[in-house]
Amino acid sequence: MATPRHPAAMPRRLAKPPVVFDTDKFENVQQIGGIQTAMLESPTGSGQMRRVAQFRTGSGLQFTVALDRGGDIVDAFFNQHSLAFLSLNGIKAPSHAYHTGMEWLYGWPGGLLTSCGPKFMGAPREEDDEPVNLHGHHSNLPASVEMLINPDPHRGRHEMLMTFMVRDSCMFAPCVEVRRTILCTLGVPEIRLFDEITNRGNVRSPHHWLYHINLGYPLVDKGAQLIFKGKTQYVERLVTPRRLPTDTQLNRMKRVTGTQKEHVGAGERCLIVELEPDRRGDAHAGIINRKLGIGFELVFPVAALPRLTNWQHFGPRGCYVTAVEPFSGSLLGKAVDDHTQAEQYLAPGQTKRYQMTLKVHHTGSALNQFAKRDGKVYL
Repeated sequence: MATPRHPAAMPRRLAKPPVVFDTDKFENVQQIGGIQTAMLESPTGSGQMRRVAQFRTGSGLQFTVALDRGGDIVDAFFNQHSLAFLSLNGIKAPSHAYHTGMEWLYGWPGGLLTSCGPKFMGAPREEDDEPVNLHGHHSNLPASVEMLINPDPHRGRHEMLMTFMVRDSCMFAPCVEVRRTILCTLGVPEIRLFDEITNRGNVRSPHHWLYHINLGYPLVDKGAQLIFKGKTQYVERLVTPRRLPTDTQLNRMKRVTGTQKEHVGAGERCLIVELEPDRRGDAHAGIINRKLGIGFELVFPVAALPRLTNWQHFGPRGCYVTAVEPFSGSLLGKAVDDHTQAEQYLAPGQTKRYQMTLKVHHTGSALNQFAKRDGKVYL
């Protein structure tokens, strides 16, 4: 059986598994890997069951997709090591109560991937005479599962995928639909993500989209190196509010520190970078932890996601996280952002497509190759 194609552009050739699974020695693919869906009650204990899908790739990479929170990825592990930051909120049921001001923070589970948008993202503000809540609606909307295909090595199929749909809709208002496919291959420590975002309404809709990739301990630890390069667009709380940092100070920020007392509460530092693509037009970003021997890489087309935010919140008592966040549109709002893509809209019926690959590197040669993707950030 051939793997169905998602409407978004999929790779012509899927990665071949580096591990050869002897099909003469197992009969149920779940012994090797695959997708399982479940209803989650513990540990959040809110009294409401939440739908999840658990992906096991048979490569050491496994992760959980929160189907009731936009099809985003929450916990993720490579072998025994956690890759993602998880907040104490856990996976809460979606609620429109989180669509106001800063209320988004009450429901945010953290997790490897939080999608922000699809109409607006960034800090609360007023945009186009409309109140904007923190990071938009997507991650507080349930997904409708449209397709689930498990691998079947006995029939020559090593791919597993899920496709689901999320609608941010309102009567007499723009209605934006996100169709997402998550695709993995048995034996390959990669996640391939394809999003197709369409304005289903009859009036134009604002469109801003961000992938909040939240990395946590032990992948994030003192001495780990952040990987990205490009011109800095915006700096917050790095040195002082009135003085721009030097390029040396900017690049020092790419080396992870221990916990910082300045990050107690809402203390943070961040920058926005206009990315430099490779010859194929792709950006490469992520982190390398040499002590663990693990690297985590994001690969995505710069044409679709031209900028990246690096958010750092190295608070004590466990609130220790850095996020690498490719995005299209504006985090700050068009009133203060002069980037050419700060103001974006989807016309009625218009579709925009995004794709991203998330890779785990765990050999010395792969880490060295990924390290070569790094470069300077500069003003």
